[in-house]
Amino acid sequence: MKKVACAITMFLLITGFNYTNAQNFRLGLTGSPSISWFKSETDGYNSEGVRFGISYGLLSEFVLADQYTFATGINVTYFGGKLDFPIADSPSDINPFIQKERTYKLQNVEIPFTLKMKTREIGYNTYFAKFGFGGSVNIRAKADDTEYNPGATNSSVKKDIDIKSETPLFRASMIVGVGFEHSLGGSTALIGGLTFNNGFTNILKGKDYANIRNQQARANYLELSLGIIF
Repeated sequence: MKKVACAITMFLLITGFNYTNAQNFRLGLTGSPSISWFKSETDGYNSEGVRFGISYGLLSEFVLADQYTFATGINVTYFGGKLDFPIADSPSDINPFIQKERTYKLQNVEIPFTLKMKTREIGYNTYFAKFGFGGSVNIRAKADDTEYNPGATNSSVKKDIDIKSETPLFRASMIVGVGFEHSLGGSTALIGGLTFNNGFTNILKGKDYANIRNQQARANYLELSLGIIF
């Protein structure tokens, strides 16, 4: 995956430098703290709150018109969620009295494709809204598990379990956000804003043997976008 990320990064850089000869091109860096959560679509699977995460990476913008740009890049994103569900490892191993609370810790490499619509500069600030889609690849999946009986006080805890085989490789999402750019002179600007990343695809892979069905959940996160663009 490191080789893939390096190849994509070099592609963005080379494309940007070639594009500069014809039209405006901007390249920047971003770092975004976030809160993420899972939205379950399987009965008996309950969301148990949010996780704090972070993403960082490269941002590139191609000017389409005076107030419109196409924004893409490459981000390394850490996100996750918490689910509580009944335990059954096989169809013959059904115990309705045992539950599992799992904290998911995922790391993906995402490429966003968004359209940014900007206002004209007001003072030193330009305000924008963006809309688009993202595609990402999972490169790491860990979990912390707590198994318990709701009618008892004892529990079993396991940390940093590898769940890569239980996590889909690809994730698709819709991206919407608002923000502003504060000009530092020329084309250089500080960027800030809020971005909502709404997952389209199932973030779970596997069977719920307690009810003989596929596990279904979507991963969403809200991030505070921070960065600088040149």
